[in-house]
Amino acid sequence: MPAVAVSVFDRAQVRAAVVHGTADVTTGRPATADSWWDLASLTKVLVTLPEVQALAVPLDRPLRQLWPRAAGTPAGGVTAEDLLAHRSGLPASRHFFRTLHGRDAIVDAALATPLTEAGPVYSDLGYIILGALVEDLTGSSLAALAARRTGLRMGGTVSPAVATEECPWRGRLIAGEVHDENAAAMGGVSGHAGAFGTLELVTEAARAWLGDAPPPCLAANDEGERFAAGWWLHPTRGLGGPAAGPDGYGASGFVGNRVWFEPSRGYGVVVLSNRVHPVRVDRAPYNAWCDELLQLIASA
Repeated sequence: MPAVAVSVFDRAQVRAAVVHGTADVTTGRPATADSWWDLASLTKVLVTLPEVQALAVPLDRPLRQLWPRAAGTPAGGVTAEDLLAHRSGLPASRHFFRTLHGRDAIVDAALATPLTEAGPVYSDLGYIILGALVEDLTGSSLAALAARRTGLRMGGTVSPAVATEECPWRGRLIAGEVHDENAAAMGGVSGHAGAFGTLELVTEAARAWLGDAPPPCLAANDEGERFAAGWWLHPTRGLGGPAAGPDGYGASGFVGNRVWFEPSRGYGVVVLSNRVHPVRVDRAPYNAWCDELLQLIASA
């Protein structure tokens, strides 16, 4: 990864924060404390999750009872809790951006997607639906809600930003606009991706989730993945590294981001990077680096 930002925090304060490396290898521009980072799927937990939980509706009722738009669709029979915990039966993703453009077209396509999965599957589609549910029920865009709650930004272009990929679909280097193609086709505002933050903003947003215990497990699959509302619970995908505590939990983003909490040890970690810059390659070296980092922090 050309650039990386890391913070370590406890319930009282930020204990360490560092930004290092090159924000854009085509120009040599360095990453700084003021740089904005594409948060990718961290959008799910830092933007969409708190707004869904703040809705004044019962989250254990079928969507069709809460949201006329969901009536008559496959997703209309599942609950917001099902979507939060990735147990709705929706597949992981669909390349809507190849044939569709605009928020409404992609939201309707997600709602119409058959529920084909027999067990819990981590799904972007569920959070596309949740983001639209929030916007329709509140009358506010996710961008406005995110800015109000945490200061994270969505939609448009932010600067100075850490560059991500030379996008084959868009035919150019992406910097300051969302990397995820479906989110880009939706105008940069979606429940599954699209948020940007500085290290300071992301750290404060994450620190609000460091509790005394992990959130309860709501679903698990045969691959050993365990899901809370929004968060992955240890040992899902080895996200917490080899020294993770049994009550650890967190989330990650495709471009090279990670949030990990160790409640019994009293700390959390944020990792922001541009692993996919200038092109996406094998993610194993990034995962190994994160493992080493998290093991070092745990030992300290």
